[in-house]
Amino acid sequence: MIDTTLYRWLRPLLGRRRRGRRTPETFRPRGTSSRVSRLATRYDAEVDLALQRLWPKARVYHDREFTRDRADFLLVVRGRGVMIETKVKSDPGLFRGSTLPPLLDRLQRDGRRLVVLLNQGDPTPARELVAAKLGDKARVIVWSGPIDDPILLEAVESLLHQSSRHA
Repeated sequence: MIDTTLYRWLRPLLGRRRRGRRTPETFRPRGTSSRVSRLATRYDAEVDLALQRLWPKARVYHDREFTRDRADFLLVVRGRGVMIETKVKSDPGLFRGSTLPPLLDRLQRDGRRLVVLLNQGDPTPARELVAAKLGDKARVIVWSGPIDDPILLEAVESLLHQSSRHA
């Protein structure tokens, strides 16, 4: 009997590679390139930890399916929800937000709040796009780690306060 894990380990060394994909699509990191996919997967995990750290009693829902018209996270704090969309750039240039319109259209219809988290770069063009669609119901911020937690906290809390029924 052959140990399949040993066989899988030896297969690349022996030169016998299977053609086609080796992992199911559901386990494959999302994104457009492998480098960006790895960065996006790591960034989503860091954002998840930050949300749990900043709002320990909140509920955090993850959207595991890749779609352009749904946000990556839903953060529910004190009965109020804020959608969190993460965007990863591999270079520190401008972030124009070209992938945001389907999500913005849906949130505009639903009346939801949105925070777009960018790992690096200049979000000015994206801020203009988001402001044109959602107005003051959305924020675009650069969050690169725990050092930027106060910015994330302020953005989400301002939206939660805004969505409050009481003045």
